Amino acid sequence: MKKNILFAPAILTAGILLAGCGTADLAEEKPEAVNPVETPEETNDSDTQEDDTTEEPDDSEATSGDSHAVPDGELTMSDQQAYQLYVLDGYAFTAEEPNRDIVFLEENDAVFMRIETYYPSDISFEDLAANTKDTVQASNPDAEVQEFTGFDGSSYSQSAAFEVETAEGHVTGIAFEGDNIIVRVTIFDHSTVEARDDFIEMAQTIERMQK
Repeated sequence: MKKNILFAPAILTAGILLAGCGTADLAEEKPEAVNPVETPEETNDSDTQEDDTTEEPDDSEATSGDSHAVPDGELTMSDQQAYQLYVLDGYAFTAEEPNRDIVFLEENDAVFMRIETYYPSDISFEDLAANTKDTVQASNPDAEVQEFTGFDGSSYSQSAAFEVETAEGHVTGIAFEGDNIIVRVTIFDHSTVEARDDFIEMAQTIERMQK
């Protein structure tokens, strides 16, 4: 009986030591690392807007300084006079005689514009303007020559324009001085056609060429 009493404390002591070892082992175990939940990266709205922005093309075009727009037509050069001009569709260009060209309506060649050009050193503009008025008057000596106000001469250093009424239609003479060129055009229109505006548009594209 005494032996059993002495043996009991020994068993209790061994149990306590074993329990303590188990507790220490559990305390030394580290929990497994938990990976943090990845959150999607925030989109930079400003960067997206910059990438999606498309530059609009600049529709403005540089101008040459001439207030008259270049018409839709064929750029044509005179074989005998040192100039070029744009000829509109429906019209044709040809040499009439030395130092004279004509542009005529293809459907009716009686409707035409005669073109004469000079260098400023070769002729006085005042003399040419006076002669232009006389040329227009010769188309109908019985009618009174009027100044023609439908020609915009603001792009030229000098200009003069005259018209007279004939049985067929208006005859218009215009003289103007540009860059190293003096031009005279005489327009023979018909009342059933009214092509004068087209001829004036082409005349205002005349430019000197160097030969």
